[in-house]
Amino acid sequence: MDSRSPVLIAAAHGSREARAQTETHRLLAHVRVLRPALRVETAFFDIHRPTVDEAVAALHGVPAVVVPLLLGSGFHFSVDLPALLGPARAARPLAPHPLVVEALAHRLQEAESHAGFPADAVVLAAAGSRRPGGDDSCHAAARDLAAALCARRGAPVPVRPAVLCDGSADGRSLARTAADLRAEGRTRVAALPYLMASGRFSDRLAEEAGRAGCVIIARPLGAQEAMARLVLARFDACAGPAAVETGLGDRVARWDVPGVSDTAGRR
Repeated sequence: MDSRSPVLIAAAHGSREARAQTETHRLLAHVRVLRPALRVETAFFDIHRPTVDEAVAALHGVPAVVVPLLLGSGFHFSVDLPALLGPARAARPLAPHPLVVEALAHRLQEAESHAGFPADAVVLAAAGSRRPGGDDSCHAAARDLAAALCARRGAPVPVRPAVLCDGSADGRSLARTAADLRAEGRTRVAALPYLMASGRFSDRLAEEAGRAGCVIIARPLGAQEAMARLVLARFDACAGPAAVETGLGDRVARWDVPGVSDTAGRR
């Protein structure tokens, strides 16, 4: 491997729960299997080390692309990441992307198989963001998953976004969303986590979904091949030939996200 080849730094939420860290490491193990020649490092936004800036500094000038293991452009992406990049480039968040929809459909199918019957409606539950627009990717994923399920099943399956975090800038609670679906005559409502890994939010989701009468509860996205392929797709889009020609260390990537400077993170 060329020592000057871009390194993929996967930046994850920190979690005090070992299971969340385990899922992150399992996801990156999938990435390494798919691209054995690529150097893949792990970094965190909080709680654990190395932090993103520490991981970048440890490369001693070797080009790096930071792929945020995030499903939206919330606080970590729009505020924390630009301040930590240094000379590295940053890829876009994982969502929205068709591979996220593929991964969500897989988790739903897995849960339906375990339950023994298909869902007739889905609540797609995200942690929720207090930043305006922070939940946009969940809303987009809900629309895209509904279209995919309708195409596969030949009948509409409503997919409604919901949030778990009180005070979200936009979004409805899981309980209210499930109640609305039941009022529409849906009797087999599934709760599908719009979450990267297991932890306190997935635990809260399972508890709220049970109280709300959801009869199918799926697992978070976690470590599956579609998500590993997505990490590589985000890396490739940022570290492609055009990026290499202009110099990976010269500037950060264009963000194309409202409210985030295209030159954020420049030292």
